[in-house]
Amino acid sequence: MKILSINASPRMEAGNTQLVLTPFLVGMRGKGVAVDVAYLARKNIKRCVGCFTCYAKTPGICVHNDEMRGLIERIRSVDMLVLATPIYLDGITALAKMFIDRLVVFLDPHFSSDNKGFVHPLRWNFPPKIFLVSVCGYPGLHNFDAVTLYMERLARNLHSEYCGALLRPAIFSMLLTRKYPERVRVVMDAIRMAGEELAEHGRVSDAILRAAGGDICSSEELMQMANTYWDRELEKFQDQPA
Repeated sequence: MKILSINASPRMEAGNTQLVLTPFLVGMRGKGVAVDVAYLARKNIKRCVGCFTCYAKTPGICVHNDEMRGLIERIRSVDMLVLATPIYLDGITALAKMFIDRLVVFLDPHFSSDNKGFVHPLRWNFPPKIFLVSVCGYPGLHNFDAVTLYMERLARNLHSEYCGALLRPAIFSMLLTRKYPERVRVVMDAIRMAGEELAEHGRVSDAILRAAGGDICSSEELMQMANTYWDRELEKFQDQPA
């Protein structure tokens, strides 16, 4: 099995998304999966301009000759696409959306329909499976509702199976390794096991997903920790000119 992991965080390896993605991919690699990783923030990828050049004039080839072309070839060679993104204002990052919009080259312009409505046929084979890894600062899995619905719809439009999502709310609580070492360890172990299960079964059990998204501290403690941090940060720059 081969997967391509797309890290759509602007902060790349330094971001909180990578904090979760690393043990998850360790779990997959431990089960023999060949993992290819791409950081969108390092790529020169232009936005889709809606010109439909890839539909008719140069079928399957975008008007932009940029690094997305190489990513398209990598996508065509794998069995699963794993999109990893933090939540920004209830949605995926701008990097993730720009990448997804450029996947239109996989689609034939004609309309077809299924029992849920209209879709475009595939021009090329797209990875048969899609999985989401996402983190956010707020506590509660409901903060991912908009993104998981979007991923379900994206998978349908690309004729791929949506295999679920590894979701980590209250991501900053994972920094409390000194105060709650056992709780953090349980979460990190669950994240690694999620990668193992996805590699072996193409799905992750609800029990593992719940453990990966479980509470490390209370919502009240998280709020106090976050607000104290930002108070300190604001104080640093209080006397500096704007």
